[in-house]
Amino acid sequence: AIELLSCPTELIWRILSILAPRDICRCAITCRAFWNMIQNSVHIQYKLELYAQGFTKTTTLDSIGVSREMSSLKRSTSLWRSGLHLNTVLEERLMTSTFPEHPSLPWLRFGMKCGLLWMLVQSGLFIRDYNTNTNLSRTWAIHDLSSQRRPNFLTVDPLQDLVVIVSLPGFVTVTDTEQDYHSFWVECRSASSQHPHPDSVCASLECKHTFDIRGVYHIDLIGDPAIYGDYIFVFYYIENKSYKRASATFMQAIDWRKGYVKRHLFPDYYQQGSQHQFYVVDQRTIVVIGSSFITVHTLQDIDGSPQPRLTYLLPKCHHSSFPFMIVHASPSFSGTAPRADLMPGYVPSLESQIIVLELISRPCTLSIILVIDTVIFPGAALQLETHGKIPWSDWGPQHTCCFPHDPSYQISVFGSKMAYTLPRDHSPEPGQRLEKLSAAGHFYIHIWDFNKRVIARSGNFYNPDSPDLLIRKPGRVVQSCFDEEIISNHPYTATVCRAPFLTHGLRELFLEQDRLTLTSVQPGTVDIQVVSPIQVDVGSDFTR
Repeated sequence: AIELLSCPTELIWRILSILAPRDICRCAITCRAFWNMIQNSVHIQYKLELYAQGFTKTTTLDSIGVSREMSSLKRSTSLWRSGLHLNTVLEERLMTSTFPEHPSLPWLRFGMKCGLLWMLVQSGLFIRDYNTNTNLSRTWAIHDLSSQRRPNFLTVDPLQDLVVIVSLPGFVTVTDTEQDYHSFWVECRSASSQHPHPDSVCASLECKHTFDIRGVYHIDLIGDPAIYGDYIFVFYYIENKSYKRASATFMQAIDWRKGYVKRHLFPDYYQQGSQHQFYVVDQRTIVVIGSSFITVHTLQDIDGSPQPRLTYLLPKCHHSSFPFMIVHASPSFSGTAPRADLMPGYVPSLESQIIVLELISRPCTLSIILVIDTVIFPGAALQLETHGKIPWSDWGPQHTCCFPHDPSYQISVFGSKMAYTLPRDHSPEPGQRLEKLSAAGHFYIHIWDFNKRVIARSGNFYNPDSPDLLIRKPGRVVQSCFDEEIISNHPYTATVCRAPFLTHGLRELFLEQDRLTLTSVQPGTVDIQVVSPIQVDVGSDFTR
């Protein structure tokens, strides 16, 4: 290493760039001089980012392939620049009165992944394909979703051509505590053909539950089903209509290809409504989020019980302002992909992802969002044999950002980026609480990126008019649903889309790698607008 350090810097950069990303990281860890050189090489930083974000076949690409992928990454990172302008890719209006309303489905639910938008609208399923090279748009009537049962929840994975439908029984009358009772059905259908999915051994799966006490029970799901590769995770709780007691939380883990179902208990999380939320990190890691904690569980396999490994403690909440929680996260890109043509240019790894906890309080002036770096979830938890707890002061300031929030703002997450609708065309000052969105006014879309490598490449801390990304810090949040002031040290980059959008009817916002999709709801119609940032010339200089 000493002899290598005596070589010219450009030669050392050239040698390091030949190494595999893992070996580059080892060099950086073992030698401070190497670490400084790696930090100062744009070429090596992009290569590490390719590796961290999981670009397709990055570890096996030759030098030409790596250069091509780095050019693609550089173009994608240059999309969301300071003061960016947007192109309208398309606008569409859907009439929501196509089907008669059905009482078992919510009136309107949205989801989006890989350029496919799906909507449950008055008991019909609309799938709209906004990619330029495919045409997977579909419209399903209610009887096409499930001919024998009442569908209640639905989610779509375009990469696996998969539609997952959950049908609840309404009420379950229990007369025998040793008997398994039907709790709900899970159906796996092909999004393109509407038929049972051809890769599933059993396209209609019955999930059963054993009850401890006789009586009449109500079963309800906690969020939509989560699809991760070959697994479907369905989280739910039960409520005895006579006793009205809080229920433990349960999970049905389903291998949808093999048709195998296994029920698991989360004994420490009692539900009165959906006060605990769940985030599936991967097939072996599940995160439970409550008002005062975030606990990482691991599954050895589908038959093994979830084991609590690590709990990250949150600041205590005011009892008078107990928040309602919504979790915003990136979609999963895991699993066999028959529709590989829909795969985005890169697949964000955990090193380059965030989740956002939206904590809505009463009064609304105590509402906040908490942005969490997901790098804290998998590695440490898997190495622990006993359940450990980490106080907020030991992890929160380093791995989170806290911002004042209003429930009228919309949030969408993709990788390390968050799209955020705010009433002003400039980034708020640290700790500043803005006014709510006016129903008759406009909003601006802000793109905040918490990727450490993006932050390291930008030196702009002060000038909002600079073409370089503006680096901000959250600052101190004085008023929140927590008992203490929240201080975050994690920097982020801030970008504002210059064009205003009408607030009236705004329903959902979806951020993807190279576009934003906005949906607005009016009586009888849903308006859809797809916009993308105008590409700037990023050049081709990779000499460093």
